[in-house]
Amino acid sequence: MKLLKITPRLLWGILLSMIASLLNLYLPLLVRHFINLKQFAWSGLSKKVLLLGGLILIGNLLVSSLSDYLISSEGDCQVRQLRLRLQKQVLRLPQKYFDQQISGNLTSRIINDVNVLRSFLTETIPAVVTGSLTILGTMLITFSLDWKLTLLMLLVFPIDGLVTVPLGKISEVIADQTQSSLAAALTGVTSESIKQIKTVKLNKAEEDVFAKNAREINKLYRLSLKGDRIAAMIGSLQSMLSFCLIMAVVLYGTLRVKSGSLSTGTLGAFMMYFFQIIGPINNVALFYSDRKQMLGATRKISEIINETAEETAGKEQLAVAPGSSLLRLDQVSFAYQDLPVLEKVDLEARSGEKIALVGATGAGKTTLANVITRLYPVAAGRISLNGQASTDFSLEQWRGFFSVVLQENTIISGSIRDNLTLGLNRKVTDQELWDALALVRLEEYAKKLPKGLDSLLGESGKQLSGGQRQRMQIARACLRDFKFLLLDEATSNLDADTEKIIMTALDRLKRTKNCGQITIAHRLATIANSDRIYFIKNKTVVASGSHEELLEKVPDYRRYVHEQQLKEKR
Repeated sequence: MKLLKITPRLLWGILLSMIASLLNLYLPLLVRHFINLKQFAWSGLSKKVLLLGGLILIGNLLVSSLSDYLISSEGDCQVRQLRLRLQKQVLRLPQKYFDQQISGNLTSRIINDVNVLRSFLTETIPAVVTGSLTILGTMLITFSLDWKLTLLMLLVFPIDGLVTVPLGKISEVIADQTQSSLAAALTGVTSESIKQIKTVKLNKAEEDVFAKNAREINKLYRLSLKGDRIAAMIGSLQSMLSFCLIMAVVLYGTLRVKSGSLSTGTLGAFMMYFFQIIGPINNVALFYSDRKQMLGATRKISEIINETAEETAGKEQLAVAPGSSLLRLDQVSFAYQDLPVLEKVDLEARSGEKIALVGATGAGKTTLANVITRLYPVAAGRISLNGQASTDFSLEQWRGFFSVVLQENTIISGSIRDNLTLGLNRKVTDQELWDALALVRLEEYAKKLPKGLDSLLGESGKQLSGGQRQRMQIARACLRDFKFLLLDEATSNLDADTEKIIMTALDRLKRTKNCGQITIAHRLATIANSDRIYFIKNKTVVASGSHEELLEKVPDYRRYVHEQQLKEKR
């Protein structure tokens, strides 16, 4: 798979860069000609030489500027397309992929690794092409001027190679390790520590987190020191060799000038060519390591792009009869990394009905909600709506049947309006937004803010309290068109009075929209008035019925209720 493309725009940029290099190659010949003039007065010939040199310099400036713009703008364009492609792919990856990743790693891939590809496309490739042309052109011109001096100048290649190639291979290994350490470890732990800063502070874990970050920073530091030592050796050796070769060329050329076998202008031109060729030689020498770094970044990016994405669309919208709906789970099983989490679960939820999923922590309630919404694919069994299998619907249409409120914070950075309309594919009036806020008792709070609905909430809604964030999520859910409202510990951060008011409002919403309500909760007040309760234990539904029926017939449920009552009294 090709992540980088050689486009006409890039080719034109490289072609112009080659023209600029050819113009540079002609300048030393003009200098040679000027130095060899017997009269330095403003003769007609000297004026022509100077005028031609000035025109070449101006032309080189214009051509180089246009070349640089074409190449860099093409690189920016391809980087933009690649980042958009990566962003789209990341958003389409299944939930199980994110369960095994550190968010900082993905961020590094999208930002740092893509920058490596841009550098290779816009810097390495043009530098190698123009550098090779410069080296070849210089060799042809200098051979035509004086083959003996050219052979002496060519000694830079084998001597430089003998020194830098072995050290360069070591440098490549260190650079690869440094890039991996920076992307995978340091970016990940730094991102995580900043994201969880509140938890860190409340647990007085600053020293622990600092020690963890310090280990990665020190590891990166040690790798950097190794790279610095190698780079210092290569740079110093190259400088020493270049100086020795310059001295050799100057001494040998001076002897030739004194003997009359070489003109002063030719020696001056040789010196200009020598300095002109050093940069291209280094660029060509670095191509191998740059290419290896590019291939490493390409491999990591390709791993993300080649991951199997969710099929969010592609299927035709299936007709769903208006009115009451029936959601069924028949013998549904699910395993996470070969570890069984749900086994042969049977469940029903109807429009206008409130059901609850209860059980001890780790029983599989949240996983069951994730399976229902197809965040996780079932390992066995069948999920259906009105008899139609869930897999017959596109993922986009299926998830549209549910409005979900999670226990964790899902507030995004942005305004109240941005959060309430997140994912809505229809225009929403301000009155609808105010009604949704009124439903969760946030209307007065929002009206007090300077910009009302357009007031910013900060990163992850830090301007809101925990209870306000949950109410904002409930308001968002209520604005969607759905058949089932799924609440996963959605009122856990609310006080008892506010929870009662909101649950009453949700019951009214359930009747108004004729939707079903699936609630995952621990508080007895939240689940006791459910039409049907599914008690989950040992990875499956062991009993279902009303609160009173389960209390009477199921000892495990009775024990669970007793434990919850004790917890709520504390």
